[in-house]
Amino acid sequence: MTLQERLAYLDKQFDFIDHPGDFDFNLSPERIAYRNEALRTKNRDLYTAYLADHFPDEMAAELQRFDETASKLRQVSPEEAEDIFRSKGINLLQSDLSYHEADAIYKLLKVADEDLSWHLEGSATDLLNSKVRPSTVLQQKRNIWLIAD
Repeated sequence: MTLQERLAYLDKQFDFIDHPGDFDFNLSPERIAYRNEALRTKNRDLYTAYLADHFPDEMAAELQRFDETASKLRQVSPEEAEDIFRSKGINLLQSDLSYHEADAIYKLLKVADEDLSWHLEGSATDLLNSKVRPSTVLQQKRNIWLIAD
């Protein structure tokens, strides 16, 4: 999906184009989509321009976070991901976009087993910041974007 297609899809769900004031920096679907695109394509300038236009007060701190994340971002095969999950004891992933999307970027999480159900509740339909079991991602993806040390 192109960035413009993703923005159109997310706007249908969130209506952020007509109501940008409803979304702060952390919850902006548009910002999350731009960040995802810029990280995967290594296009920092794209994200910088977006932040300058929409969130100039957040730009310096966010670009520092972006650079830190970009240095840890890797695209791996399911086999490589499984090895990472096993070696680090990862039992939960959090994606920036819906975990169903091929371009989702996953943060590795380790939570208490008794808390897994609570974390997963409702995530199957979340369009942003969804959580998922690693086994689900391993079954669905040919390549997986991970933020891993």
